[in-house]
Amino acid sequence: MVPDPRELGNIIERGLIDRGIFKPMQGHVPDLEDGRVSTGYGFPITGLEKFLGYFDQSINIANFPSVSIVTDFSVAHAICKYSSRSGEDEVWLDGKQDRKYTEKADRALQFFKSLYEISGSFKFYIERKKKYGNAKGLGESAAVAASVARALISNVFGKEGLADTTLTSRFARMVSGSGTRSVSGGLSIWLSYPYIEESHSAGYFIRETGDFNIGAFPMPSMIVTDSAHTLAKASDFYGRWTSSKYQNLLAELDGGFDTEHLMLRAQEDMYTLNSIILSKGHFIQTPASLEIINSLSSFRAKNEGLYYTADTGPSIVLLSKERKLIEEFVSTREEEFIWSSSKPREPKAEKSMLDRSVKFLK
Repeated sequence: MVPDPRELGNIIERGLIDRGIFKPMQGHVPDLEDGRVSTGYGFPITGLEKFLGYFDQSINIANFPSVSIVTDFSVAHAICKYSSRSGEDEVWLDGKQDRKYTEKADRALQFFKSLYEISGSFKFYIERKKKYGNAKGLGESAAVAASVARALISNVFGKEGLADTTLTSRFARMVSGSGTRSVSGGLSIWLSYPYIEESHSAGYFIRETGDFNIGAFPMPSMIVTDSAHTLAKASDFYGRWTSSKYQNLLAELDGGFDTEHLMLRAQEDMYTLNSIILSKGHFIQTPASLEIINSLSSFRAKNEGLYYTADTGPSIVLLSKERKLIEEFVSTREEEFIWSSSKPREPKAEKSMLDRSVKFLK
């Protein structure tokens, strides 16, 4: 008999509670001020135990938990302005009104406002700074979601609310599920499973990631992450992946989220995710990324300790406890390569961005 995902999710949640990883959300009372402006930031994430497919897409509840690390391949800055007038919610991304994020933000804002009986409006101005040009699979949606959530929570609840990462992560989830783990930071787990208590579905910090060395080959792609969620759930192999996810996560919980094992799982899960999408007639990788993967396979046969992974794009992320292993492999390649800090620090919004936002947040 196959265990019920809800039961397995409950076991994982109890395990996080027992280990002090689960942090319950605190109660907060809105303190609104017409015209108040606040800021927030967000970093991208790279999935180790990956995720695709929502159980309840109306509130972004996933079918199983997932584990990731925060990187600084890019950073998103958000500015939020509150108005007591209703019906004026807006989202500007990199100087343009973005339909996709406006729709996602609208859903998140309506949920947020209904919980706290807020009738006014919020306008957001977001800018992204990247270490690369055009690339897919480097977690930009997580960065945007985290930046918007931090700016919103800071505006409504101040520093005390912002310090409650479960609160902030919960609302980042409503923009993008991966945003939960961007808010919690470091190595973290997004607790999510069928019929979970909605307020518990957030990112929870496990530990810092100083033992990870991380870099990436940024690669462009046309695949859209939202499409990948739909394709994955339609695959005949999705149910089997879901079942194996819980078993792997329970083992990692018992093993203390061992670094070497997580890097191996990131590599294995990349192949599983790619296979599931391929089973529906779509291919995540490109000839360029496949060539790198082939070279990595040959290199790893003679060099233990180097791992690689990719999310819903062809950008290849390298992971190792030893930086020199990554450097040695990169020296054999001509493609663009970027490094991530093992512990990204909170960035400051540039004054020029604050000045640019004025004309958008009228």
